[in-house]
Amino acid sequence: MPSSSCSERPLAAILCGGRSRRMGRDKALMPHPHGGSLLQHTCVLTLATGLETVCLSRPHQGHRQHLATVAGTAPDLRQVTVLEEQPPWEGPLLALAKLMTICPGRPMVLLACDLPHLSSSLLNALAAPLPPRHARLTTDGAQQQPLLATYGADLAATLHRAVAAGVRSFRQWLPGLQVEWLRVPSTALVNLNRPQDLAAATHDHKHP
Repeated sequence: MPSSSCSERPLAAILCGGRSRRMGRDKALMPHPHGGSLLQHTCVLTLATGLETVCLSRPHQGHRQHLATVAGTAPDLRQVTVLEEQPPWEGPLLALAKLMTICPGRPMVLLACDLPHLSSSLLNALAAPLPPRHARLTTDGAQQQPLLATYGADLAATLHRAVAAGVRSFRQWLPGLQVEWLRVPSTALVNLNRPQDLAAATHDHKHP
Protein backbone atom coordinates (compact mmCIF):
# COMPACT_ATOMS: atom_id res chain seq x y z
CA MET A 1 0.00 0.00 0.00
CA PRO A 2 1.40 3.42 -0.90
CA SER A 3 2.48 5.67 1.93
CA SER A 4 -0.20 8.03 3.18
CA SER A 5 2.26 10.79 4.00
CA CYS A 6 2.70 13.85 1.83
CA SER A 7 5.41 13.63 -0.77
CA GLU A 8 7.13 16.09 -3.09
CA ARG A 9 6.37 13.81 -6.03
CA PRO A 10 2.76 12.90 -6.69
CA LEU A 11 1.44 9.41 -6.92
CA ALA A 12 0.86 8.09 -10.44
CA ALA A 13 -2.63 6.58 -10.42
CA ILE A 14 -3.52 4.51 -13.49
CA LEU A 15 -7.19 3.74 -14.09
CA CYS A 16 -7.62 0.36 -15.73
CA GLY A 17 -10.95 -0.85 -14.38
CA GLY A 18 -13.23 0.20 -17.23
CA ARG A 19 -15.41 -2.24 -19.11
CA SER A 20 -14.03 -1.33 -22.56
CA ARG A 21 -17.41 -1.89 -24.17
CA ARG A 22 -16.57 -0.15 -27.45
CA MET A 23 -13.21 -1.89 -27.72
CA GLY A 24 -14.70 -5.29 -27.01
CA ARG A 25 -11.76 -6.40 -24.83
CA ASP A 26 -9.73 -5.14 -21.89
CA LYS A 27 -7.86 -2.06 -23.13
CA ALA A 28 -5.21 -2.28 -20.42
CA LEU A 29 -4.02 -5.63 -21.78
CA MET A 30 -3.98 -4.65 -25.45
CA PRO A 31 -0.61 -4.46 -27.21
CA HIS A 32 1.22 -1.14 -27.26
CA PRO A 33 2.86 -0.26 -30.61
CA HIS A 34 6.26 -0.18 -28.88
CA GLY A 35 5.79 -3.64 -27.37
CA GLY A 36 4.19 -5.03 -24.26
CA SER A 37 0.70 -4.11 -23.13
CA LEU A 38 -0.72 -0.63 -22.74
CA LEU A 39 -0.75 -1.09 -18.96
CA GLN A 40 2.83 -2.34 -18.93
CA HIS A 41 4.01 0.56 -21.09
CA THR A 42 2.30 3.13 -18.87
CA CYS A 43 3.71 1.62 -15.68
CA VAL A 44 7.23 1.47 -17.10
CA LEU A 45 7.02 5.17 -17.99
CA THR A 46 5.68 6.28 -14.62
CA LEU A 47 8.31 4.29 -12.74
CA ALA A 48 11.10 5.58 -15.00
CA THR A 49 9.89 9.11 -14.20
CA GLY A 50 10.35 8.34 -10.50
CA LEU A 51 6.67 8.24 -9.63
CA GLU A 52 5.33 5.77 -7.12
CA THR A 53 2.64 3.96 -9.08
CA VAL A 54 -0.71 2.40 -8.32
CA CYS A 55 -3.23 0.83 -10.69
CA LEU A 56 -6.92 0.84 -9.86
CA SER A 57 -8.43 -2.32 -11.27
CA ARG A 58 -11.55 -4.36 -10.68
CA PRO A 59 -11.60 -7.82 -9.09
CA HIS A 60 -11.02 -10.65 -11.56
CA GLN A 61 -9.58 -8.45 -14.34
CA GLY A 62 -6.18 -10.11 -13.96
CA HIS A 63 -4.07 -6.95 -13.98
CA ARG A 64 -2.06 -7.92 -10.89
CA GLN A 65 -1.26 -11.30 -12.43
CA HIS A 66 -0.39 -9.68 -15.76
CA LEU A 67 2.12 -7.29 -14.20
CA ALA A 68 3.61 -10.10 -12.12
CA THR A 69 4.10 -12.14 -15.29
CA VAL A 70 5.73 -9.40 -17.36
CA ALA A 71 7.91 -8.39 -14.40
CA GLY A 72 10.15 -11.26 -15.49
CA THR A 73 11.42 -9.01 -18.28
CA ALA A 74 10.79 -5.67 -16.50
CA PRO A 75 11.57 -6.21 -12.79
CA ASP A 76 10.68 -2.62 -11.83
CA LEU A 77 7.03 -3.53 -12.39
CA ARG A 78 7.13 -5.37 -9.06
CA GLN A 79 7.02 -1.90 -7.47
CA VAL A 80 3.52 -1.23 -8.85
CA THR A 81 0.65 -1.57 -6.38
CA VAL A 82 -2.55 -2.95 -7.90
CA LEU A 83 -5.64 -1.90 -5.96
CA GLU A 84 -9.01 -3.54 -6.56
CA GLU A 85 -11.84 -1.06 -6.82
CA GLN A 86 -14.93 -2.17 -4.97
CA PRO A 87 -18.44 -1.32 -6.18
CA PRO A 88 -20.16 0.91 -6.96
CA TRP A 89 -18.36 1.33 -10.28
CA GLU A 90 -19.59 4.67 -11.56
CA GLY A 91 -16.79 6.10 -13.65
CA PRO A 92 -13.39 7.75 -13.26
CA LEU A 93 -14.44 10.65 -11.00
CA LEU A 94 -15.68 8.26 -8.34
CA ALA A 95 -12.52 6.20 -8.88
CA LEU A 96 -10.41 9.29 -8.13
CA ALA A 97 -12.43 9.90 -4.95
CA LYS A 98 -11.77 6.31 -3.86
CA LEU A 99 -8.06 6.72 -4.54
CA MET A 100 -7.93 9.90 -2.49
CA THR A 101 -9.49 7.95 0.38
CA ILE A 102 -7.10 5.01 0.05
CA CYS A 103 -4.03 7.24 -0.39
CA PRO A 104 -4.78 10.40 1.60
CA GLY A 105 -2.46 13.38 1.50
CA ARG A 106 -1.04 12.52 -1.93
CA PRO A 107 -1.33 14.65 -5.05
CA MET A 108 -2.14 12.39 -7.98
CA VAL A 109 -1.16 12.24 -11.61
CA LEU A 110 -4.31 10.55 -12.89
CA LEU A 111 -3.82 8.52 -16.05
CA ALA A 112 -6.06 6.50 -18.29
CA CYS A 113 -4.45 3.18 -19.18
CA ASP A 114 -5.02 3.69 -22.91
CA LEU A 115 -2.84 6.69 -23.77
CA PRO A 116 -0.46 5.37 -26.44
CA HIS A 117 1.51 8.63 -26.81
CA LEU A 118 2.31 9.15 -23.13
CA SER A 119 5.93 10.25 -22.59
CA SER A 120 8.36 10.78 -19.73
CA SER A 121 8.64 14.48 -20.53
CA LEU A 122 4.87 14.90 -20.28
CA LEU A 123 4.79 12.98 -17.00
CA ASN A 124 7.53 15.21 -15.58
CA ALA A 125 5.53 18.30 -16.55
CA LEU A 126 2.42 16.89 -14.89
CA ALA A 127 4.35 15.95 -11.75
CA ALA A 128 5.72 19.46 -11.13
CA PRO A 129 4.56 21.03 -7.84
CA LEU A 130 1.04 22.45 -7.90
CA PRO A 131 -0.21 25.66 -6.27
CA PRO A 132 -2.61 25.03 -3.37
CA ARG A 133 -6.09 23.80 -4.30
CA HIS A 134 -5.23 23.45 -7.99
CA ALA A 135 -5.57 20.84 -10.69
CA ARG A 136 -3.32 20.67 -13.75
CA LEU A 137 -5.09 19.52 -16.91
CA THR A 138 -3.71 18.81 -20.35
CA THR A 139 -5.23 20.57 -23.32
CA ASP A 140 -4.43 21.08 -26.98
CA GLY A 141 -6.41 24.32 -26.96
CA ALA A 142 -9.58 22.69 -28.21
CA GLN A 143 -10.14 19.74 -25.92
CA GLN A 144 -9.03 18.71 -22.46
CA GLN A 145 -8.17 15.35 -20.96
CA PRO A 146 -9.06 14.96 -17.26
CA LEU A 147 -7.48 11.50 -17.29
CA LEU A 148 -4.11 12.99 -18.18
CA ALA A 149 -3.98 15.44 -15.32
CA THR A 150 -2.76 16.15 -11.80
CA TYR A 151 -5.01 16.74 -8.81
CA GLY A 152 -3.77 18.30 -5.59
CA ALA A 153 -4.24 16.35 -2.38
CA ASP A 154 -6.08 19.34 -0.93
CA LEU A 155 -8.89 18.83 -3.47
CA ALA A 156 -10.04 15.70 -1.67
CA ALA A 157 -12.63 17.46 0.49
CA THR A 158 -14.32 19.25 -2.41
CA LEU A 159 -14.26 16.06 -4.45
CA HIS A 160 -15.88 14.02 -1.68
CA ARG A 161 -18.57 16.68 -1.26
CA ALA A 162 -19.29 16.63 -4.98
CA VAL A 163 -19.48 12.84 -5.08
CA ALA A 164 -21.78 12.82 -2.04
CA ALA A 165 -24.03 15.27 -3.92
CA GLY A 166 -24.27 12.87 -6.86
CA VAL A 167 -21.67 14.41 -9.20
CA ARG A 168 -20.16 11.66 -11.35
CA SER A 169 -18.42 13.46 -14.21
CA PHE A 170 -15.33 15.61 -14.48
CA ARG A 171 -17.34 17.93 -16.72
CA GLN A 172 -19.55 18.77 -13.75
CA TRP A 173 -16.78 18.95 -11.15
CA LEU A 174 -13.99 20.82 -12.93
CA PRO A 175 -15.69 24.23 -13.37
CA GLY A 176 -15.49 24.77 -9.60
CA LEU A 177 -11.73 24.22 -9.46
CA GLN A 178 -8.69 26.39 -10.03
CA VAL A 179 -7.13 24.81 -13.09
CA GLU A 180 -3.61 25.22 -14.45
CA TRP A 181 -3.59 24.33 -18.14
CA LEU A 182 -0.73 22.32 -19.62
CA ARG A 183 -0.63 22.78 -23.40
CA VAL A 184 0.25 19.58 -25.26
CA PRO A 185 0.08 18.36 -28.87
CA SER A 186 -3.25 16.86 -29.88
CA THR A 187 -1.63 13.43 -30.23
CA ALA A 188 -0.88 13.38 -26.50
CA LEU A 189 -4.61 13.42 -25.75
CA VAL A 190 -5.41 10.43 -27.96
CA ASN A 191 -6.91 7.50 -26.14
CA LEU A 192 -8.06 4.20 -27.55
CA ASN A 193 -11.77 3.44 -27.49
CA ARG A 194 -12.35 1.33 -30.61
CA PRO A 195 -10.33 -1.28 -32.54
CA GLN A 196 -9.67 1.23 -35.32
CA ASP A 197 -8.10 3.61 -32.77
CA LEU A 198 -5.47 0.98 -31.95
CA ALA A 199 -4.81 0.43 -35.66
CA ALA A 200 -4.35 4.18 -36.18
CA ALA A 201 -1.99 4.48 -33.19
CA THR A 202 0.09 1.57 -34.46
CA HIS A 203 0.31 3.24 -37.89
CA ASP A 204 1.35 6.55 -36.31
CA HIS A 205 4.20 4.88 -34.42
CA LYS A 206 5.44 3.13 -37.56
CA HIS A 207 5.15 6.27 -39.69
CA PRO A 208 5.82 9.30 -37.44
